[in-house]
Amino acid sequence: MDPKTQATTAVQLLTPLVDGTSADQLDLATPCSKWTVRGLINHVVGGGHMFAAGLNDEALGGDPNADLLGTDHKAAYHAAIDAFTAALAHADDLDKPVTLPFGTLPTAVALQLAAGDLLVHSWDLATSTGQAFDPPVDFVESSYAFFQFAVNDDLRNAGLFGPIVDVPADSAPFTKLLAHAGRAA
Repeated sequence: MDPKTQATTAVQLLTPLVDGTSADQLDLATPCSKWTVRGLINHVVGGGHMFAAGLNDEALGGDPNADLLGTDHKAAYHAAIDAFTAALAHADDLDKPVTLPFGTLPTAVALQLAAGDLLVHSWDLATSTGQAFDPPVDFVESSYAFFQFAVNDDLRNAGLFGPIVDVPADSAPFTKLLAHAGRAA
């Protein structure tokens, strides 16, 4: 699966989960120990704006720890995802460098990183809020292949991913992807 399709698929998976999250669920814990549901959605909103700015060759300003949700987490999410989707539509050169706060990457790598992050956080949100989640196998497999290559000790030491969780070798691809991202299914 190509990087643009991965990113589009990730947005299509996450959007109904955010839309299905009620305001009274925002204080729930998530499998990502750093965040509540509110913090997780805030992270995704910030990431949407960050990747959109990078893809558009724009500087990203503001406090990375700011509350971006305000009183309407769904509106904040849709604004960020609309910006990301618009930038994605114009990302035709997959080798073009994209500058993000943590480094400069080829567009293809930035999109795969965004897609994998959204995939993992979709599972986090679904798990926390009791929503169904069944990602396409080809998307999971392509994200897992990317994670095996890209998610390394440097990213783990920076706090972007947790330590690898041991799972049986015959585990399902999504379980392996979660384990590589530092999550236990």
